[in-house]
Amino acid sequence: HTRSCLVSWARRCVIRDRVGSISGASWEDIKLMSPYLAVGFVLAFFLVPSLNTLALGDDVATGLGVNVTVVRGLAALSGVLLCAAVTALAGPISFIGLMVPHLIRALVGPDLKKIMPLSAVCGACVLLISDVLGRIWGSPGELESGIVTALIGGPVFIFIIRKVRVRSL
Repeated sequence: HTRSCLVSWARRCVIRDRVGSISGASWEDIKLMSPYLAVGFVLAFFLVPSLNTLALGDDVATGLGVNVTVVRGLAALSGVLLCAAVTALAGPISFIGLMVPHLIRALVGPDLKKIMPLSAVCGACVLLISDVLGRIWGSPGELESGIVTALIGGPVFIFIIRKVRVRSL
């Protein structure tokens, strides 16, 4: 019995690390990652005005008093903290981070004050929907949410790439 439990646990860990799953994280894991998530979120939200200014271009941002190098470095640090913590908890559920902010930007425009909170809420909704669909489609077992997000996100990502390519012509 102990061996089968160990094999089952190892299988869940490999699946989570390969395709992503929300079923493997415990409250202890979340507690462990919460300082990194908190610092990443706080840093990201404090950087919103500077990042909006930076979106106007480096020269304009510098002219308006934004230290471009510092803002880029802090934004990268925030992104790394958030991505590392979430990946440690759920594995590489990759398409959510690629598709949701682009779709939100298309709906609400370029203002990060709107994009960031809406992306967080909509990303959580997409993950929840992917998890529910994975449980329905994989019944009586379970299809991992990372696979479902790839199935949904692949066509969306291709659409975004084609839209950007057409815009650049």
